[in-house]
Amino acid sequence: MTAGTGSVGDCGPSLTFSGSAFGYLDNGTLSVGFCVGARSLRRINVAYDKARGGATNVRLGYQRTNRSGVGIKRPVYGPAVTARAGGTAFRSFSLTLPPGCYHGIMLNTATRFQYVTKVWGDC
Repeated sequence: MTAGTGSVGDCGPSLTFSGSAFGYLDNGTLSVGFCVGARSLRRINVAYDKARGGATNVRLGYQRTNRSGVGIKRPVYGPAVTARAGGTAFRSFSLTLPPGCYHGIMLNTATRFQYVTKVWGDC
């Protein structure tokens, strides 16, 4: 798992970008990108582009879901990062997961509210 800046479409030279999903919040956009290789999901990139508001600590992650977006596995979160207006919080997860449906998630550590993107994948 890596933190910092990046693009949800950044898969590196050995993986193929397979698609993305978005969630639109009042103060920004949550996005997730999926990279595949060897018939498996190999990287998930999650970004929160914060447009306005005060600094917020968030945990970015992903979750396997059903077609309707209901979680069928526990969410996986990275460590907390600070999202600031005009900036992007980014987290990349290197993994090997079977094909399926997934969404990106963001947990506000102060309010415990969870935000999600639309579902991506083949259910």
